[in-house]
Amino acid sequence: MEFGVRELVQFSAILVSISGAFYAARSQIKNLMEKMINHEKRLLTMDHRLDEAESARAVIDSRVNILSQINSVSALEQSNRELGELKAIVGMLREEVALLRKIHNGMHK
Repeated sequence: MEFGVRELVQFSAILVSISGAFYAARSQIKNLMEKMINHEKRLLTMDHRLDEAESARAVIDSRVNILSQINSVSALEQSNRELGELKAIVGMLREEVALLRKIHNGMHK
């Protein structure tokens, strides 16, 4: 089988088109790789921001739970009862101190 000028030209054209396609594909792959790296960086940044937001949300949830326990009806009821008892004791102690001051005013009655 002999190769003529026509076959060599066709073979050369095929090689040129294959090499051109190879370089075009290589360029597109490189471009896609750069875009993929850029997207990975953006995803890492978003993951970091999401982690920070979830952490902040957990702190806020914890604080809300604590405040809801402090302000619950049963806790407020108990606190108000204790406060009422303390007010009654303070009133009684004031009366006793006033009585003791009156007794020890120099005149014992």
